[in-house]
Amino acid sequence: MVLPRFEVIEPKTISEVCIELARLKNSNVRLLAGGTDLFVDIRKKILPEHLPRCSGCPPESNDPQVPMKPPEFLISLSRINELKGIYVDESTISIGAMTTITELTESDIIGKYLGALAQGADSLGSPLVRNRGTIGGNIANARPAADTFIPAVALEGTICVSSSDGNREIPADSFAEGPGQTVLKKNEFITHLIFEKYRNKYGSAYQKLANRKALEISTISVGAFLLLSDDLKGIEKARIALGAVGPTPILATNAMNYLQGKEHAESIFNEASKLAAKDAKPITDHRSSREYRLEMVEVITKRVLDFALKRALKRN
Repeated sequence: MVLPRFEVIEPKTISEVCIELARLKNSNVRLLAGGTDLFVDIRKKILPEHLPRCSGCPPESNDPQVPMKPPEFLISLSRINELKGIYVDESTISIGAMTTITELTESDIIGKYLGALAQGADSLGSPLVRNRGTIGGNIANARPAADTFIPAVALEGTICVSSSDGNREIPADSFAEGPGQTVLKKNEFITHLIFEKYRNKYGSAYQKLANRKALEISTISVGAFLLLSDDLKGIEKARIALGAVGPTPILATNAMNYLQGKEHAESIFNEASKLAAKDAKPITDHRSSREYRLEMVEVITKRVLDFALKRALKRN
């Protein structure tokens, strides 16, 4: 890999990162977390692109590889202990942005309370990528197929960011504006994520469909969350997030509204899955056709709803 020249800055606290971002506001600066995507994006091209990748593929894509201008500065976050770790209290679960994907897969807390996120992390890349990659980096890339982003949206996560102007919280479902584009201001960066800690009556699940079992970007992915009523028969709250079927993660609002207040049953989940497919906005590209994606959204949504329900019933 041939990289451009840049200066690396290694702050040790969140406040130091804020200071550096403010100081370098007129420079081309990138934040370095695990680097598994960043170094690929900024590497110098030594071989030409061979496009189109398939006959008839349109030029647009849900995850276009837009050439990145080489940064002048990289601010490494690896020395900041404040950004690492998984913490739980009576009402919330907090995950530091520099927590690695492997740490998510190995965490009993994540497995117990945030099942969809555990499944998403486990399906991301290879062991080498999971060891280096971080949840903050994966979400900050704002790819519509990101394997921790879709569960974070389904689980109604909150993305906490800091800057020299202060702190603010952004709902995960409002974070992305397009492929690789977020609502982050130039001087802001992700510090941690917060999820509500439900006590009982809930379950979540995530599944991706790809052209091979490992090291592949999703053709489609679905994350689901179900909160059951006290008698465990009704659905008090439902969230369904769709990945790789639009320029950003999509909340299947029609399906979610349909499930609200109904008793869970196979026929109800079948109808909700059909509604989720109507909420999807896929395109045809080198990974799949639009028609196949729509069909698979319905199939995978039904599977994750079933899985989430089993987890909810088992928890009680």
